[in-house]
Amino acid sequence: MSPDWLSQVLLPWVLAGVMMTMGLNLTATDFARTCYPRHIVLGTSLQILVLPLLAWGLVALLPLPPLAAAGLLLVSLVPGGATSNMFSYLVQGDLALSVSLTAIAAVITPFTLPLIMGWNLEFLGLSSAGLSLPYWPTVGQLLLVTLVPVLTGMLLRRLLGAVILTWLLPKIKVLTGVAMIGVVAALFISHAQRLPSLLSIETLAVLLLCVLSMTLGHQVARRLQLPNTSVRAITVEVGVQNAGVAMMVAFALLQQPGIGLVPLLYGLLMNVPVFLWMFTCLWRDRLQTGRSTILMKRASK
Repeated sequence: MSPDWLSQVLLPWVLAGVMMTMGLNLTATDFARTCYPRHIVLGTSLQILVLPLLAWGLVALLPLPPLAAAGLLLVSLVPGGATSNMFSYLVQGDLALSVSLTAIAAVITPFTLPLIMGWNLEFLGLSSAGLSLPYWPTVGQLLLVTLVPVLTGMLLRRLLGAVILTWLLPKIKVLTGVAMIGVVAALFISHAQRLPSLLSIETLAVLLLCVLSMTLGHQVARRLQLPNTSVRAITVEVGVQNAGVAMMVAFALLQQPGIGLVPLLYGLLMNVPVFLWMFTCLWRDRLQTGRSTILMKRASK
């Protein structure tokens, strides 16, 4: 299978399918339930403003090649996706907040990513080498694979009804999930010889971006005394980025595999710190539940 066909044709279609699936899970009441503007503003600010600054800090500190640096900065500009919502659910976070933050980012990112990424390419000196990201064509393509599928999914949810959706949605989730994993695996295989080794500066940069962004989101949310479920949702949303969107921009729009390799690496390696953190949270919850049970038994005696 041709790598160009994979990245420029199949990846955008599969990505749109994943985003439509997320839309099938959304209703207007999901946003109404998230009635805490402070939580929304905090999560959005961390994801849209602070995360790119954190990525620039890593680019300044680490001796990354220019294309790898561009890939890391690109990862910091994309929204979360269905993966972040899944992790919020698994870690028992505020799912409504997670979905709302993802949806807001999906609306904002198509307009902010081309602009900021264009500046990044200039700062890295890559624009002088002919690399550019045309603004409006990029906005249009990002809307077609992010916002439009989400809105289509929400519309289909209203049209299909609860009975059909209950039967259909689990199958669509499995199908789109398997398709996305398959595309990422195929891209990994087709670019395996060009991927950095696991003991590389690119791997360090990817892991640092994920760990530091999750730590930042967690600490800021805790310092502002948000509920524990909101803290967990914000932690996931800031740390788990939609690597599929970043890969699409790099491979299909910029047509620069050298930039797309870091998002590909991120999509694979981000699962390591996220799963470790998730299991830590669930282990603490179990300990807390055990202690509460013991105290209740003592109190009843």
